Amino acid sequence: MQQPPPPIFPIFRSRITCAVLTHTYVGDKEHSITALAAATGTDSGTMAREVSRLERAGILASRHVGRTKLVRANHAAPFYGPLRDLVTIILGPAQVLSEELADVEGIEEAAIFGSWAARIHGESGPTPVDIDLLIIGRPDRDDLYDAAARAKSRLGREVNAVVVTRSRWEANKDGFIRELHSRPVVAVPLPHGNAA
Repeated sequence: MQQPPPPIFPIFRSRITCAVLTHTYVGDKEHSITALAAATGTDSGTMAREVSRLERAGILASRHVGRTKLVRANHAAPFYGPLRDLVTIILGPAQVLSEELADVEGIEEAAIFGSWAARIHGESGPTPVDIDLLIIGRPDRDDLYDAAARAKSRLGREVNAVVVTRSRWEANKDGFIRELHSRPVVAVPLPHGNAA
């Protein structure tokens, strides 16, 4: 059964379409059908059909390396630049933050909370005007705010970082932390080893 698109920007066909566009247009890398399926929580057959549909529309391009089909954004499409910008701004905050936070030491976990996370999880409401970023750990504040500024430049909206220690997060005692535990969040994937 096809899941409806998230209400953050419902012009996209489905959650799978959103995920494929995010993985191929944000960061601009090649992905195999199997990797895309795993990243989006679907099977390879469904992903292959979605990729074929997007290829026919000129949105994606592919090549074969042996028996593996590698998929990427179609750079030759006349709409490549505007679509890349749109996907990055609307669907890409977690990926952009993952890239920008990769070299910031002292981060144990990161997640987006607030209105953007709520829209991605299906809650209706106004379009988010900023990105609320939760950082668990003890990062260097200057490095963190430099990364947030780079992300802001790419996303076209403010990135508000909130830093909490692991002990405060796990204690779950104050109202703000309890609220975060009860609301939708979107994990920001981080490379292993950037925690101090």
